[in-house]
Amino acid sequence: MIKAVLFDFDGVVVQSERLHMDSFMELLAPFGVKVSEERWYREFAGTGSRSIIKRLAKEYGIREDIGRLVEKRKKLYEDRVRNGELRETRGVKPFLNALRKRGIKAAIVSGSHSSNVSLAISTLGLDGLFDLVVSGDDVDARKPDPGPFLHAAEKLGVKPSECLVIEDSYAGCEAARRARMRLVVVRSPASKGLYGYDAIIDDFSEFPLEMIST
Repeated sequence: MIKAVLFDFDGVVVQSERLHMDSFMELLAPFGVKVSEERWYREFAGTGSRSIIKRLAKEYGIREDIGRLVEKRKKLYEDRVRNGELRETRGVKPFLNALRKRGIKAAIVSGSHSSNVSLAISTLGLDGLFDLVVSGDDVDARKPDPGPFLHAAEKLGVKPSECLVIEDSYAGCEAARRARMRLVVVRSPASKGLYGYDAIIDDFSEFPLEMIST
């Protein structure tokens, strides 16, 4: 029986991955950094900003303070959200309401900064629809480590086997598998080549509700 649904945020609840990629490229362009869209979704989507910047700084020989770059990137992204560039994934609000009616808990489990997630939730009117938000500021582990999902399950008071994860990236799907949780994939540029899921959807209007029937 599914007692909790754990949502990745970027690319799942909101269509933000392109905004993240563009903000990183804007930040790092002065250092000569260029990352193709294909590489971004294959290697970087869902892995957390500090990890991304550290990796690219090493690759391109950037000697700037990582913490300062992380903060500058965060502001660039948040400016895009405030400018109205962010959209929620189709059907997510009705789906969250369906979970609530069934007594199923809902949690965000994201590698993003808590301020990024909070701003997006507020901007899109998603306040009050989640029982828990786990951000990249709350846990040391990063996907594909299962730690973030296991932390969420513990906080919600449910077993990993009672959780269903909704993800769109390799790192997130691997984390869900390692946590031994059921998995639904939202189709996106980051989901190419993924395997081992229970279902794949384009958006929440297609979600197989029989998976969460009690």
